[in-house]
Amino acid sequence: MKKIMNMKKTFAAILAASMAASAATAVENQELLESKVDSINAKRGLEITGAIRAVAQSSRFETDNDYSGLNHMPSVEKDEFVTADINFGFRPWENVRANAMVRLGAGMQEYFASAAKTVSVAWLNVEGNLDDSFYWVVGDFRQQYSPLTLFLPSLDIMYEPQIFARKRYMAEHEQMIEGNQRNLQGVNLQFRKDLGSALGQVRAEGLFARINRTAVLDLGGAEGNIMPNEQVWGASQAANMDKFLLAGNFELLPVNRNVYVGVTPMYIFDNEDSYSYTYRHPKNNYTNPYERESINPYELNPQKTLVVSGRLGADVASLMGNNNLILDVTGEFAMSNDKVYTADSSYALQYDEMGNLVGLALNEDEKPYVALDSFHTEDLSGTALLVNANVGYKNETFGARLGVDFVMNDSNWFNNLAQSPRFFAQRIQNSDKDGQTVKFGVNSPLYSSFDALYNFDPKFSPVATTLGTDDNAFAGSDVESYSIANYNKNSWTTNVFTRNQLALMETLYDPALQLALPNGLATPNRMGARATLTGNFKDFAEVQGMFSMFNQVKGLKVVKDDHMGNVSTISYKAANYMEFGGGAKVDIFKMIGFTKPLEISGSYKHSERSLETDFMAALGAAELKSEVKSDFINGGLYVQYLPRLGVNLGVQMINTEFTNTSNAITQNAPLLKGTQMQWMVGLDYNIAPNAWLAVNFGMINVENEYNTGLLVAGAVDGSPNLPDYYDVKKDATGMFKHEFSQMLLEASINVEF
Repeated sequence: MKKIMNMKKTFAAILAASMAASAATAVENQELLESKVDSINAKRGLEITGAIRAVAQSSRFETDNDYSGLNHMPSVEKDEFVTADINFGFRPWENVRANAMVRLGAGMQEYFASAAKTVSVAWLNVEGNLDDSFYWVVGDFRQQYSPLTLFLPSLDIMYEPQIFARKRYMAEHEQMIEGNQRNLQGVNLQFRKDLGSALGQVRAEGLFARINRTAVLDLGGAEGNIMPNEQVWGASQAANMDKFLLAGNFELLPVNRNVYVGVTPMYIFDNEDSYSYTYRHPKNNYTNPYERESINPYELNPQKTLVVSGRLGADVASLMGNNNLILDVTGEFAMSNDKVYTADSSYALQYDEMGNLVGLALNEDEKPYVALDSFHTEDLSGTALLVNANVGYKNETFGARLGVDFVMNDSNWFNNLAQSPRFFAQRIQNSDKDGQTVKFGVNSPLYSSFDALYNFDPKFSPVATTLGTDDNAFAGSDVESYSIANYNKNSWTTNVFTRNQLALMETLYDPALQLALPNGLATPNRMGARATLTGNFKDFAEVQGMFSMFNQVKGLKVVKDDHMGNVSTISYKAANYMEFGGGAKVDIFKMIGFTKPLEISGSYKHSERSLETDFMAALGAAELKSEVKSDFINGGLYVQYLPRLGVNLGVQMINTEFTNTSNAITQNAPLLKGTQMQWMVGLDYNIAPNAWLAVNFGMINVENEYNTGLLVAGAVDGSPNLPDYYDVKKDATGMFKHEFSQMLLEASINVEF
């Protein structure tokens, strides 16, 4: 209680300081800042910008299910950290500029420990230009071309409450995410030339970039692993080889830039000459002597992927000279050729009778059947088609726009530079409480979508499971999901994943957030369309509705091999996906002429997927149909009652139902129904759109219902997706309802300058 009171005092002091700072007017501060910047630029050719993010957060976990107190791990997690990104732009000559971003970090819980401080150069490049036509950059840079070529897919939450949107903004920028751009490292050359009104502008670009490098990672550590300590393909993001991208992009915008023609060739490859090995203790047993093996034994083969895209579009409304009409259309067609490896001695992946991933096939020595030279290769060619059209009308009073995306991507289509998602759900707050199962992500017993979406910690120090201080006690304190070492907890990423990693991640996507298009518009094996209708009245009211329907182009077939001469194929019909919803936001104060905002927003979205087997009829039984249905509700309120002080309120709810669904993690205790609710209220001092100080209090409540009939019948005490305090002896009905909550108290500062 004393610690909580101290944290409350800290929050109060931060808020009081921010209110006192308002005594100096924003105009005076801005003039002072601009004068200093102008002085630096004029005399020294130096520009300094940056961003500061600071969060102090306390999360308290509670549940009535652990009435015996079997889980002894801490119920309170406190995260206090500051990250300062300072950008230095040096211009020794007019046409050359060097940029460096120094990231300073401090864990405020360990303020006086030197290990709690971090200093790194997170961004470094040199750029320049020749005249106005040629631009070059060497080092770190960002780039995007189109949704089917070079792109970072986003996650759309309709009318997300501001109090939560700000938290997501901070989590994404902690990972250096900027829009839909990929973070790359290499050389980028660009050429721009205006050729007159008829030919318009021509753009040509070439880049060579490294997107992954050879690196040794702890297969049991949380950092760099999708599923630590799991012997399945794609479990680790460690790289045996350096991965590169060679790409070109040509665009022509004739007729006053109202027509668009584009071509993009891309080649993604691993440098086989950089293949490296390491030495490890077999089976992670420190008593065994070291053995030489590949850095990543579950990602053995080099990638060789060729992608070619062509695009054509036109702004028809501008061609007609109508400023009130909205009418444009863009079409993109892409082809991919990917070298795929299949094991000769054994199928690399093992599946259960429902086609769910079980793991990597092992021999009698508990080692993978496959070796580097035991594969045969096949070149898989795929195609993807994306058509986008927008039609509508706008004037000074109101506007309406209908946007339609049509997608037809076949099952062989592959481009990991467009399909690697930016959101991969992770357990964040109170992760010590279920450390053994944190790696299972959405299947972890204490997972919630809201925790994964909005919380983050740049350097988390997990609690050891033992109080021993000698080396043996420390080594024995590791859990199944991570080694006892600092790691970054964040669900947002700019990583480029391999084919195997994307296949494994597909079993771990959050169905409430990533059901229909988990890999964005480049998602393979999808055909269908989505439509979004948006209307607005001036600048204070907006309403939106959406509907989408997709299905798999080809049903899945999986192969099961028991290594005893029995090989079987399990088939599924093409899955169907549907989403619909709507929402609105209105600024009531602006509507009646006040200058301060009072904005109310709300939205509802329904998502569902249906999947049916295609092999039961041959066995004389009815086909089994499985369904997933999810509803996502948002409600938000923001009001300013003083020049810069305001009140923020947000409410979110997710209801998800599963019918006849299972996977490798939950097949012993499948989840039947999940209800998640989050609310948060707070005060904020708002300086600018991306500069604020906020003090918030909120709660996450989760209720999950599981079918534990198989556990009861077999007297099996537990399943990876159930908490460790589940007791099969006290489960008389075969139905287990697990309820828990997380109480959040936080203060955050975000300033960009």
